[in-house]
Amino acid sequence: MRILINALSGIGDALMFSPALALMKRHSPDTIIDVAVMFKPVEDLFKNNPYVSNVYFIDFLKQSKLKSLKQTLALRKNNYDASFNVYPSNRREYNMVQYLEGAKVKIAHRYLHYSKSNWDFLNTKLIQEVKDRHNVIENFELAKTVFPKIREEELGGLEIYLTQDDAAFAEKYFSENALNHRFVVGFHAGSATFKGHINKRWSAIKYSSLARQLAESYHAKILLFGTETDVNEMIQTLGGSNVLIPKTGNLMQSLALMERCSMFVSNDSALMHMAAGLGIPQVAIFAYTNYKELYPWQNRHIIVRTELDCSPCFFNSPKSVKCIYTGKDEYKCIKLVEVIDVLEACEALIEEIPSNVEP
Repeated sequence: MRILINALSGIGDALMFSPALALMKRHSPDTIIDVAVMFKPVEDLFKNNPYVSNVYFIDFLKQSKLKSLKQTLALRKNNYDASFNVYPSNRREYNMVQYLEGAKVKIAHRYLHYSKSNWDFLNTKLIQEVKDRHNVIENFELAKTVFPKIREEELGGLEIYLTQDDAAFAEKYFSENALNHRFVVGFHAGSATFKGHINKRWSAIKYSSLARQLAESYHAKILLFGTETDVNEMIQTLGGSNVLIPKTGNLMQSLALMERCSMFVSNDSALMHMAAGLGIPQVAIFAYTNYKELYPWQNRHIIVRTELDCSPCFFNSPKSVKCIYTGKDEYKCIKLVEVIDVLEACEALIEEIPSNVEP
């Protein structure tokens, strides 16, 4: 059997298919599993995965539509028995791509919101989206259509595969910056910007305050991750000399540095899921997205969020997030999260961390 996984929608979404991918391969070792991606970091994420045979990168966003069409149609020669659209992929473009790839069975979700306009009729089988069901389990339900004997309780954690070169890069950085045997906390203060998701970011000023308090109370060193240069530079300026911004060449080098952190603090972002895949105790700050569907999978974590009647209000659809409030109350779900709330969550995790934390 030959299967194609369309991991087109983003890094975190792609990573949350990895438990289902591993489970399929364990149940059917002879199955060939390929992955199609449209972002280079997703390609990096899968190229070292031992369960993946080929990764096909198609630059839909930057190259001509004609070139993308040719690359998509070229996948037909592989004669896939089945293809999956990784959850969530609630856009007509994703369904069109899957249709053009020509697998015998095309599997995707029927979404609770705006599904009728996403051309899901182009697929062969549709799995009904279930509210409050974690993304990993939604992906498991896709895989189960082809492998009906797999069981949910067999699902493992999110899978990330780093190379020896990645580990050597992290070792060199930690040695050069005297971070070995120190309490190192990773921050990701950014998020995606599409669909208005810049609004789920916790304040950079509050991250700076948290950094200062962790440094003063626990002698912590703070490493800032992500591509949001302006945000990270503000946190470094306001957070003090214990805040560092590592220079990395790619996502995997960043992940190798993250793996050496004792704790990770972030917004709901792809790097939040990466931290879960690396097994780092983490504090996850949520705004209007559904934490029940997106919490760090199979990893020690504490979620910090504001309980509001209107939250969560973002659904898996092509539409941008829009707050029902205006003015100073706009996106108050994230604005009402205070430094003390996140600090207390950090302190709860610190109590569980071994002796590398100096009181």
